[in-house]
Amino acid sequence: MKKILYVLLSVLLVQSLVACETVDFDDINANRNGATKPSPAGLLSSAIMSFSNITGRDGLMRPTLAVQYQAQVTYTDEMLYSEAPSSWYTYYINVMAPLDQVIKYNQDEANQGAELNAQGAPNNQIGVAMIFKAIAMKRVTDTWGDAPYSQAFQGLEGISPAYDKQEDIYKTLIEELKAGRDMLDAGNALPTGDILYNGDVTKWKQLANSVLLQMSLQLSKRYPEPSGYAATEFNSALADANGVIDDVAEEAWFRFEDQVGFTNPWNANRTRDYFLTAEFVDAMQGDPKATSYNPTSNTTPDARINVYAKSATLEGVPYGFRNGSGSGKNQVSTKNYWNNTSTLPLMTASYTYLNRADAAAMGWTTEDAKVMLTKGIEASFATLEAHYEVAIADKAAAYAAKRVADATTVGIGQVIAEEKWVSLFGMGFDAWAEWRRTGIPTLKPAADYQNAGQIPRRYLYPVEEATLNGGAYQSGVAGLAPATDNNTARVWWDVE
Repeated sequence: MKKILYVLLSVLLVQSLVACETVDFDDINANRNGATKPSPAGLLSSAIMSFSNITGRDGLMRPTLAVQYQAQVTYTDEMLYSEAPSSWYTYYINVMAPLDQVIKYNQDEANQGAELNAQGAPNNQIGVAMIFKAIAMKRVTDTWGDAPYSQAFQGLEGISPAYDKQEDIYKTLIEELKAGRDMLDAGNALPTGDILYNGDVTKWKQLANSVLLQMSLQLSKRYPEPSGYAATEFNSALADANGVIDDVAEEAWFRFEDQVGFTNPWNANRTRDYFLTAEFVDAMQGDPKATSYNPTSNTTPDARINVYAKSATLEGVPYGFRNGSGSGKNQVSTKNYWNNTSTLPLMTASYTYLNRADAAAMGWTTEDAKVMLTKGIEASFATLEAHYEVAIADKAAAYAAKRVADATTVGIGQVIAEEKWVSLFGMGFDAWAEWRRTGIPTLKPAADYQNAGQIPRRYLYPVEEATLNGGAYQSGVAGLAPATDNNTARVWWDVE
């Protein structure tokens, strides 16, 4: 109930702030029953909750369809790459705006005092808000491309904000992640609105460093050199004394409650409309057409399918057909993923290890890529067992050894990317970003496509942007390749 109370306080606060910013009619518009001061703790928890709870086809399902984890069998437009504008306002209004308010309120010395410190030392509140705001903005720019950021939170003065170039956004976010990390101090009062790590700022530092690894790698096509910008930032984060997420106990997971407004977002979608794809299910059983996991040489099955799938009947729906039938096929596990209280990952040790394997394979670090690959696979099995109570961890070592052997045949980079595809199930936006960067695994576009016959590489800008913020919108479109607002255009880091 405490989490819900924070959200209610935040809603009252935002309403009060909007009224105060627009006009001052003294006592006429005063709400004597409303919040008179911001609640940074409430704003922080509300923002984290809102980000974790974004649902719907655009908010959750499109990326899982794009990377062919699932197929639609009833309403198939998204699976067939329909093109329609997508709203980003939940990210700006419900997630980043509250976090920006936390930062600005704590930075104002006039607000310093015992009342504010009771919600956490200002430096800790600011640091956590900066880190999570960067996470949210990364998703926005990865999904749309150039977007408002530097002018996005200026109230009425920023009603038509300019679009920042994605290159500038990424570099700004990297600096903000480092600044937020370095601001955190476990010796000061801990942030009370933190529903992700319960105020553990040491884990927030590790999360920041792990996101820095992820962001640096996302720029690998723009800055591939071992001595270049991306590799330098990667090594800086990896060498940071605070460490990265390398243990299941340090991971960031969203934990939901069976209460309106804070339930698992998957459960808002109809299960009968979505089925696991034959491509994904077959790949995890050793179909060499999908990945390099070959049953001829690798007879160790990938036990993670028993976590992802609803039943032991492992048969998926072929992807990309308008009249596909899901009768008798397999769905995502309702016990583990598709119910109100199932937990969902934000950042895992497996992803961090696989990113380290990726960097090592590119020559960015001196770490052993095969060792990191092994650790990444084993951590994936371990965290799934820990969170979903399916006994698979004892099968990890044998499977990992076989995958390392596969790497000798097809190349370490391919196996790393394939293992990211499998381990990022449940993290659709991250999996989609990885696939766009690497092109692995080799996915065949939908047969009955509605676009140009290509797997989508971005969302279309919100419809209001072209009419209400036309100049900025046009600059955003100009940053795409080609410069057209469709779902096959590439964002800046997505180099062909």
